[in-house]
Amino acid sequence: MTGPWKGRAFDEVVADIEQAADAAADLIRRGKDAWDSDLLLRLAGEAVIGRIADAANRLPDNLKAAIPEVPWDDVRDIRILVDHIYHRINYDALWQTLEKDIPHLRNRLREWIKRPNQD
Repeated sequence: MTGPWKGRAFDEVVADIEQAADAAADLIRRGKDAWDSDLLLRLAGEAVIGRIADAANRLPDNLKAAIPEVPWDDVRDIRILVDHIYHRINYDALWQTLEKDIPHLRNRLREWIKRPNQD
């Protein structure tokens, strides 16, 4: 599927999400102890989540409506948190987002793309 959505082609936005989700998976593979002890990993996690949220906010509205189990408002809000209210970040919650929420969003997005008639 191609076409401009909020300044970028759909395929490019999906590629951005895929790339950042790969980075999230890499952070998770490093383990929670490494996350807790390494500020650079936590800052990388913030950047990954910010990138995914920015790209997700560029997805077409019909896609978001077709995947209601993804909390799109929360996706938007977490970007605001990591980009602008970073002093209030709960890094345990951010870890959970990297570990559980990003794979969930990625899987739902992949399922939607494979559907013969995206609505």
